[in-house]
Amino acid sequence: MSRPTKSAHQRGLGYQHRKTRERLLNRHRDGAPCWWCGQPMFKNPDDNFDGKPLEADHTRSRDHFGTQGNHADRLLHHTCNRRRGNGDRDDQRPTLVGADATPAPASDDLRIMAWPW
Repeated sequence: MSRPTKSAHQRGLGYQHRKTRERLLNRHRDGAPCWWCGQPMFKNPDDNFDGKPLEADHTRSRDHFGTQGNHADRLLHHTCNRRRGNGDRDDQRPTLVGADATPAPASDDLRIMAWPW
């Protein structure tokens, strides 16, 4: 049984986080590579490989470093942000390990993700 999904506000990502994302999008250059997968990122969600809007991400994960004074400082694809999780797999990201950076079909269900065995 899965846990109910919390809203952004319930996760502490309210107004200030939305404003930070907006600022990051305003400064974003279409086609810049994603830190996680290396694929190009676009402001228009339809142009991204997963068809979803870019998300504001925290280099210093909120799970490990808390929320006080810890603001999002980069954009990631929606799917890449989910795959990154709390940052515990940062050493396994495709751009670092040289894995095929072509993402699998978009899915929010991590159980069907191809995990390396």
